[in-house]
This record gives sequence, C-alpha cells and structure tokens, in this order.
Amino acid sequence: MQNITGVRVVSAAALVAAIVFGARGLVGTIWLAPWDLPRGVLLVGTVLAGLAGVLVLVAASRARDRRALAFGASAVAFALLWPAPGWATEVLLVVAQGALIAFGVLTIRGDQGGQRGQGGRGGQRTLGWIVTVAASLWFVTALLSSTALILTIPETALGVVLSVPGLLQAVAYLAAAVLVAVPLLRTVGQGAGALWASAEVR
Repeated sequence: MQNITGVRVVSAAALVAAIVFGARGLVGTIWLAPWDLPRGVLLVGTVLAGLAGVLVLVAASRARDRRALAFGASAVAFALLWPAPGWATEVLLVVAQGALIAFGVLTIRGDQGGQRGQGGRGGQRTLGWIVTVAASLWFVTALLSSTALILTIPETALGVVLSVPGLLQAVAYLAAAVLVAVPLLRTVGQGAGALWASAEVR
C-alpha cells in the first residue's frame, strides 16, 4: 500500500513540474504577451515545480528508474535557471532539454526502472515521440535564436520566431505531463471501475 501511495505522490509531483514548466514556455510568447503574469507568481510556480522535480529525482534514484530520473533531472535543471548566474544558465538549459529528450526516448523504448519493456503502449509511444521531437526542436531553435542568424529575421516576424522555442517547450513538457500522470489516471480508472461494479452505482 505504501508503495502505491509513493508512486501516486511522485506521479503528482512530476505532473506539477511538467504543467508549470509547460506553462512557463508560453509565458512571454507573442500570443500571451497581453496577459503577462506577475514575476512573483512565476517565481512561486518555479520554486514549487523545482521542489517537485527534486522529489521525483530522489525517488527515481532510489528506484533506479532511468525514465523518471531523466524527467526529474530536466525539471530540476530548468528550475535552477532563474537563481543560477548568467554563465551557468546556458548549461542548465541544455541539461534540461537533453534530459527531456532522454525521457522521451526512454518512453519510446518502453524503458522503466532500468529494464526495457515490451515497447510500451501505443499511446505512450506516440507521446514519447512528441516529447522527443518537440524537445529536440526546442534545443535547436533556442540555439539558433542566440546566434547572429536572428539578426537576419525581418522585424515583423521577429516576435513569432522568438516565441517558437517557448511554444516547443510547452508542447514537450505538456506531453510529458500526460505521460507522468499515467499512474494517477490508472488509479482513478481503477476506482471508477470498482464503483461501477458496486451495487450502489447499479
């Protein structure tokens, strides 16, 4: 029973981190510019998501779950971007992106707890591909946006171009959110099934 509860807690923590960092990708984009959130709200969300990432990282290390370990590393690295000194932010961003790519790849392979599964379920493999592709493109577009190539973009299109990395970040983390929520969804489904089978529902 304790093990099941622990899985639910870690799943919930990972879900919080994934949703917060997915939403953070959209903040500051050209599409949400008129609804810019206060800095304090963003800071509180980042701290909570970072603590959730630490919880996932510790639990994954104990369980030797490489997939959860990759997600936890991505969440913690991304949370540390804000307090980190300027020279370290680029390194932490690459770590966050690379770990998220690894999470997607391990999902595609059906790798859980250091062992390869049966290739994973179809829906999870699809989401794994979405995470992997979106995180990879996030890395590439973020890299390109920090080079001199950005100066060649027409000013009218600059806002959209600079918003693409954030959009890809949102897609990658929100797809990951669905994946890390699977244990919670499974629990809810089992509970609903038990209620449906009970005499009270009938």
